Amino acid sequence: MPRLLFIGGSDSSGGAGVFADLKACYDLCCEASVALTAVTAQSNLRHYESFPLPSKTLTGQLLSVSVKDIDAVKIGMLPNLESVEVVQEFLKHFPRDRIVLDPVFSSSSGGRLSTNEGVSALAHRLFPHVGLITPNLKEAIHLVGETKLDGQNQEGLASACVGLGVPAALVKGGHFEGEECADLLALEGGDIFSFSKKRVKGGSQVRGTGCRLASAIACYLAMGQNLPRAVGNARDYLAGYITSQIQD
Repeated sequence: MPRLLFIGGSDSSGGAGVFADLKACYDLCCEASVALTAVTAQSNLRHYESFPLPSKTLTGQLLSVSVKDIDAVKIGMLPNLESVEVVQEFLKHFPRDRIVLDPVFSSSSGGRLSTNEGVSALAHRLFPHVGLITPNLKEAIHLVGETKLDGQNQEGLASACVGLGVPAALVKGGHFEGEECADLLALEGGDIFSFSKKRVKGGSQVRGTGCRLASAIACYLAMGQNLPRAVGNARDYLAGYITSQIQD
């Protein structure tokens, strides 16, 4: 059975962060190890507090993981520069093509989850070791510089993200307009894959969807699927999850 390593923050409400990662992992019949970067207190409506774990504690968690037993890695919340540096060192020992980074800058409830120094360090410290990044619209604009592109040019944003030094970027379509929700996967070399589905009414109210999508992609990569297929299957999984939450 594939085993994933999830690196990220906890969410006291259970709706996002590593708890959402774990739920997606178990839904897809994979096993998991976890390295916590921070503890957050939040609900569906409010972010109360975030506490970054000391870099020594994060380092210890990663040292306790046997790299040979891990089939893929998904990275979420990195609260500061110190956590980015620790994860950078760990990733040097793992195959790049099975590492997924979801660049989380703030929570859906409005709380800031990373310092400016931590966000700025992602491109030059982590992107050289990561196979895929999965930013939403706001995160992609932040990464490439909002003055460089039209914010609604999803293909341009995805290609610009690849230009930052990562082999593949999936720019998610949840924040774009229109009845269809399209996620755009850009690869080195210029290939573009579009994955589109009709928007689920009320789906934007479901928390942790970005966490679950990135985690599901990592799970399918751990199963040996190529990247476009893994993304397509992960989107199908997420659509089913969102629908079940709306119906409940």
